[in-house]
Amino acid sequence: LSRPRSNADEARPMKSEMSDHAARWKILFLLEVKPRRVRHFRARHAVGAAGMGLFSPLRRNRNRRGGDSPTRGRLNETSRLLGELDGVASRDPFLDNCKFALILLIGIGHGLQWLLAQEDSRTARGWCAIEGEVGNAGDSDAPRASSWAVLPLRALYIWSNAIAIPMFAMLSGRVSRSLAASCAPEASAERRASMPARIKKTVESLVVPFLTFQLLACLVEASSPALASALAPRPPPSATFAANDGNAVDPQALQFDGCEQVLSNVMNPSNTFNFWTPHLSWYLLALASWRGVLPAAAQMQPGAALALSLALGVGVGISNVGYSAGFFLKFGTMWGNFPYFLAGVFLCGDETYFAMRDDWGTAGRRAGAAAATAATLTACFFGLRSGAMCFDAWQWEAWKSAPYGDYLFVDAETPSGTSEWHLWESVAAPLFRLATYFGSVAVGACFLAIVPRGEIPVVSKMGARTMYGYLLHAPVLLAVLASAGTFAKAGSGPGLSAAAFIAAGALLPVAVTVACMTAPAVWAFRWLCEPEFGSWLWREATEPGTPGSVTSQESGK
Repeated sequence: LSRPRSNADEARPMKSEMSDHAARWKILFLLEVKPRRVRHFRARHAVGAAGMGLFSPLRRNRNRRGGDSPTRGRLNETSRLLGELDGVASRDPFLDNCKFALILLIGIGHGLQWLLAQEDSRTARGWCAIEGEVGNAGDSDAPRASSWAVLPLRALYIWSNAIAIPMFAMLSGRVSRSLAASCAPEASAERRASMPARIKKTVESLVVPFLTFQLLACLVEASSPALASALAPRPPPSATFAANDGNAVDPQALQFDGCEQVLSNVMNPSNTFNFWTPHLSWYLLALASWRGVLPAAAQMQPGAALALSLALGVGVGISNVGYSAGFFLKFGTMWGNFPYFLAGVFLCGDETYFAMRDDWGTAGRRAGAAAATAATLTACFFGLRSGAMCFDAWQWEAWKSAPYGDYLFVDAETPSGTSEWHLWESVAAPLFRLATYFGSVAVGACFLAIVPRGEIPVVSKMGARTMYGYLLHAPVLLAVLASAGTFAKAGSGPGLSAAAFIAAGALLPVAVTVACMTAPAVWAFRWLCEPEFGSWLWREATEPGTPGSVTSQESGK
């Protein structure tokens, strides 16, 4: 990209290895004659501006002394000029493809969660019971047999629950590295000056959409008690819910006959509007809270910050804060997934990320990752089939919204808080969660290693719109399932057939989530999902020392 330098060039100081004029000529030539080479350059070296723009995208040309090579500087300059010619910032297609794949898993997880809850209610399946076993509640003459597709879909649900939110949290941490860099002790004044804009962006893109969709979800559930009952989580048989008067609810009352009534009395008192029990938009509040804590974590040593986050994630399983008050702010789920976010901030640096994207992008390694993913799904299937895995315990561990004693090492005859929950189990439960942190990262990394690295015309663009897929897929999917009578059919009579279960639990969520990320959906719901507030809400930034600024007023005083 540069011409050979002469002696005169050596004597004349230059800001870079090439002049802007030569670079622009070369880039225009590439755009005109070699468009495929330009696309290859972008795919290999361009990174998204959403959080990674402050970190250099190239790593292979770094010399052994730790500095930047001349080739690296020339390519960085070329990348900048390409952005100027395009008028928009480049994005990393691999990151967008990963987000697209994970948001599809989240949609499938929601669809399966609701339908499997109805299936369990219909068959009266006991806690940790194997598929097809007769439960301990309900009419013995009622049809209880499940279709052959239910057990494989349970395995798919357990696997997707184990990696979807953890990997999405790690990617959120990866794109939040620029925020951590702005808060680090060595951050420049220019980086620190960007903090007000970042705070405004967090409020507009996370806090306001959370409040909006939270209100809409509460209105829908208040107007449709049947839908609220269908979406209510199945409590563990030893749940220690606290009633409004402070007295614990009898665990025997939490059998399936009275499950909906207990949840209604505890979580939705008749004299209150239960706004602070997040429904499906909880991740927005969690991400805003994580970014609010990140400035303090950026001041710490990375190892110490990760250790404290792991202690917090494991510790929320010991406490029932939030759980006893009706899952207030999903306290356990929010901070139970916080270690994944910090791992994305501190561990998913340039070296790790580009090793994952480039070094693991070969056909052989991707085939190995696909084999490991298939083996994990197979292990989940046979674990559930043999009874070695408890579906309900793994589901609550993925949610992380209940104390350990209410879902680990318990069954319907072992109430929480009694002497039957031994000391070794109290020690094993936190160790189990600690193991799930590392296991989820390993299984999730295998899945993301399969994702294509290059730009896919439709998929990569939709991967940049996952906010719309996350916020819109749930209400649209609920409306379709409810209007078609799927919930009613799944919870009564013979239930859903195998084809109907696969279509409603897996294929329909994928179609709905994809539709919510199309350009027409973004155009129609931008005002709701990504609101922008102008000068009527935010104050205009003023230069220090100008009339009206804080420093000017203080100096005047």
